[in-house]
Amino acid sequence: MLLYAPTIFLSAFLLFQVQPLIAKIILPWFGGSAAVWTAALLFFQVVLLAGYAYAHASIRYLRAKSQLAVHSALLIAGCALLPILPSPKWQPSVAGDPTLRILAVLAVSIGLPYFLLASTSPLLQAWWARRSAGAMPYRLFALSNFGSMLALVSFPFVVEPRLTSHQQAYTWSGLFVVFAALCGFAAWRSSASPGVPTPVSTEATPGERPSLATMLLWVALAACASTLLVSVTTHLTQNVAPIPLLWVLPLALYLLTFILAFESDRIYQRWLFLPLLAPALGAMAYMIWANAGNFEIRKLVPGLAAGLFICCMMCHGELAKRKPAPRFLTLFYLMVSLGGAIGGVFVALIAPRVFHSYLELQIGLVFCAILATIVVWNVAIPTPGRCALRVAIVIAAVVLAKPKLVHLDLELNAFAIVSAILGLVLLACATIPRLGKTPLRIALVIGAGILAGYLVRREQEENSGYRVTVRNFYGVLRVKDETSTSLPTERVLLHGTIKHGSQVLDDQMRYQPISYYGPDSGVGRAIRALEERGPIRVGVIGLGAGVLCAWGRAGDVYRIYDINPLVERIAQTEFSYYTHLAADKRILLGDARLTLERQENQNFDLIAVDAFSSDAIPIHLLTLEALGVYFRHLKPSGILALHVSNRYLDLVPVCARGAEAFGKKATVIFNDEESDFQLGSTWVLLTSDAGWFHSRSFGTADFTPAVAPASFRTWTDNYSNVFQIFKRQ
Repeated sequence: MLLYAPTIFLSAFLLFQVQPLIAKIILPWFGGSAAVWTAALLFFQVVLLAGYAYAHASIRYLRAKSQLAVHSALLIAGCALLPILPSPKWQPSVAGDPTLRILAVLAVSIGLPYFLLASTSPLLQAWWARRSAGAMPYRLFALSNFGSMLALVSFPFVVEPRLTSHQQAYTWSGLFVVFAALCGFAAWRSSASPGVPTPVSTEATPGERPSLATMLLWVALAACASTLLVSVTTHLTQNVAPIPLLWVLPLALYLLTFILAFESDRIYQRWLFLPLLAPALGAMAYMIWANAGNFEIRKLVPGLAAGLFICCMMCHGELAKRKPAPRFLTLFYLMVSLGGAIGGVFVALIAPRVFHSYLELQIGLVFCAILATIVVWNVAIPTPGRCALRVAIVIAAVVLAKPKLVHLDLELNAFAIVSAILGLVLLACATIPRLGKTPLRIALVIGAGILAGYLVRREQEENSGYRVTVRNFYGVLRVKDETSTSLPTERVLLHGTIKHGSQVLDDQMRYQPISYYGPDSGVGRAIRALEERGPIRVGVIGLGAGVLCAWGRAGDVYRIYDINPLVERIAQTEFSYYTHLAADKRILLGDARLTLERQENQNFDLIAVDAFSSDAIPIHLLTLEALGVYFRHLKPSGILALHVSNRYLDLVPVCARGAEAFGKKATVIFNDEESDFQLGSTWVLLTSDAGWFHSRSFGTADFTPAVAPASFRTWTDNYSNVFQIFKRQ
């Protein structure tokens, strides 16, 4: 155990430390989209499946000496591929769905090392069971998951703030060499004990081969947990930021449930987690659409995290209760990893190509409710004692009698009542044997049906009234017409939950710049000041509805950069700003920064950066290297306008540090005066010519110098830390 435990722990730590590390490195290459992490998770799950399949085949078909030879050769080959820094040649040169390219770059850069790490836990557990005459090795599985969770938790709080990406990659590569040495030694020691493990007692008959139904249930439980993991992560990152902090929180909770479920049979108790499942599913369903999808982040993150924990605890707890005898250990892990891969394939590959909106989380919730019904259909649930039942009855009675005590709206109160009733019925059936199984089954079926009906109805309401709803790798785009009795109709483009431009469908107002780009906005004032000197050259990063085109005049030059082909199509078919633009105009598809890096100096008077998707920020467009690209394309006295309006993140310090590095003046233009079609906005203008701010267009502006705390570290391609810019309110 002194050899196997440290090796398994180190392999698990490296396995999950490399996930946010490598994803953060390649994130800028693919537009900074939240979907990059989803595609990366798919790769990790598929390679994990391959590693478990290799371990299963190795144990089943190879002799001990052959296992030593094959695994040692693979370890040497893995070390030869270090370090794990991917080549910049993998950066895409054309627009489109980059999922396959992401999978390819991950396969080339970390494929074999990750494969070896993935195979370590089941392989070494089987070797240890062989040396220990069939002793149960599942505590080593819990240790493996603990190492994985420690790696995830340490990354955003310890590793990311202190080490650059290159330092992280080289440190990880060095630790992999240490792991390879330990693993090779363990393989050599294990080859001296070629005996077959003796089966020991489990819940199943000793030595009995698992049935096909049992294996399908293993796959389904693992697939449900994986689907919820990836879809919850997507829901968080697409509306906040695609950052390691929000990547690792759901994944750490997911692994924690593995640890708790497999560490001891006494931790997962059906009488506790099944009643909690009903309100958890209801609350998660509510948070998906509450406040038009703009649920408060202080409640959204812990709410979805708690719900994910309960759901995964049910899935992984039921897996642990059905674990087989040790001689079927690698088969068990293979089925579990197959389920994880299926969940990843569904969310990353199937859902974006089949659904027009984000439905995978809703489907995962219903799937979880159905599985809960299946797994407890014919099981005996022990009595936990009268105290828990009394507490549950009191809580349910309070919710039923005084729903307003929770200070939530009527719809959530109604759902809380349903959840409380179902939870109470579940708990009563679980703790009072004479009630029998029939009420329990009825309650579970009704609960799953109510949840499914609720989700279907809300999805129908959500999609009703939209002219267009489309989805691709970069997210969901919707177009709708908002009507009012006192105002003209306004056509709005939504990316995620945030407006990305709008147009008034009135002949007199149709081509007026509105929303975040009106005359009193930071970019509007900058354009007005520049236009006083004649025709101007403008670069726009982020097309949206094309509202900035409303500022264009004959003689001007507008070059618009956007990564999403769907945005280009919608801007030219549902809105008319771009088609009406009289200036010399052109849309360039692809990542704006990569396109600008390949272009000759464009000699722009203004570059406006507004490439947010929902509230998620493209970090690679705000780093020191990105600013260097912009200033190369700007005239010496030109203006760089950065749109930093954000519900959750304060981006002003990032802009301030970047301006200092280039000797520029950074000024924050804040406009909170909202009118009928004008929205409040915050822009940071960077320029070397402070005289612009004395022009007439800035006369009434609310502007202040952009500043950063003394301890704030400049963002570069090699270092960024979003955790430090979260707004306190």
